[in-house]
Amino acid sequence: MKIGYITKQHPSNRKAYSGTHYYMFKALEQSFEEVVPFSPVDSNYKIIPKAKGRLLRLLTGKVYKYQYDIGLAKRMASIIDQKIEDHQPDALLASLMNPEMAYVKSDVPFYLTSDATSVLLNEVYGSHSNLHPLSVREAMHLEKKAFEKATKLILPLQWLADSAMKDYGVPSSKIEVIPYGANLDTEISEDEVGQLLQHRRESPIIKLLFVGIRWEEKGGPFAVKVLRSLLEKGMNAELNIVGSEPDIPNQPEGINVIGFVDKETEEGRMRLDQLYKDATFFIMPTQAECVGMSFIEAASYALPAIGSETGGVPEAVIDGETGFIYRSSHTSEEVADWIIAVRKDRQRYSNLSQQAYARYKNQMNWGNWSRKVKDVITLLH
Repeated sequence: MKIGYITKQHPSNRKAYSGTHYYMFKALEQSFEEVVPFSPVDSNYKIIPKAKGRLLRLLTGKVYKYQYDIGLAKRMASIIDQKIEDHQPDALLASLMNPEMAYVKSDVPFYLTSDATSVLLNEVYGSHSNLHPLSVREAMHLEKKAFEKATKLILPLQWLADSAMKDYGVPSSKIEVIPYGANLDTEISEDEVGQLLQHRRESPIIKLLFVGIRWEEKGGPFAVKVLRSLLEKGMNAELNIVGSEPDIPNQPEGINVIGFVDKETEEGRMRLDQLYKDATFFIMPTQAECVGMSFIEAASYALPAIGSETGGVPEAVIDGETGFIYRSSHTSEEVADWIIAVRKDRQRYSNLSQQAYARYKNQMNWGNWSRKVKDVITLLH
């Protein structure tokens, strides 16, 4: 079976969408006979809605998101239709292309996967709070139309499926929930899990690992508070910060600012691999999150994770089973107390670690995702 894989940026770009397009493409290649990238999908026409956005911002103070412009969506759809004509695929998988698929005319069955809807983006990020009403209407129109045209929605979270049903009227029979995988090249074996657990238990230091570019949004300041609480309680602890280089007022001891690590280089991949292996807990008490790819990556290293009750995080981190879900009512002292209690209880720590890894191996990996996607497409083809 020949699959057309539609993305805005070429899947060879590991930096696009945190590598999701790249790892998704590689997984599809393992399951289908032929996968043809239909990318990049772009149009010079976007200068017009961009200009419209600047004018509306000047006149109203409101933001117009050119990505939801209906004229642009139609032109992007015509580009996709031409690629379909050129390559003659049996089916299409469009990744994070909700608006662009709304006006595709081809009758080739297409499957849509995405990490968010515009309604959820507003709910989690508040991204629509200052949107021009025209943008809000266009976003809803394009997504609803794309969802109606799609053969199936293949979504990574039940949270997204619920939004598709409630906010867009998509029937449950048209939705498949299949979790995404970890955007990493390295994968530890079950034998290595045992070795890592022994190493972590024997380490005299509680090593917290934070991985995120947007420091404030991803809850970096709260992670520092948790470290302070651990130190105040007499614990030997440190916080390794990857992806960000924040200014931390009254920086406590134990902060290691590593900054950006390039996963496109062998050196960067090895560095990140070692940081995950050396960590005791993964912490990202994010204020806004959709899929929570970093938590999946942590699970692939059998790391108990500390996440927050936002977006799809509670599906990536199962509270009490694979980690701890931080709620707004929790203080940094309470999170530190949980860490200390788990750290002192060797069996509890082992259970959390092994359950996180088992969930990754059984559900949250790209091999599982691509096999199930193939089952869905083959059944309906």
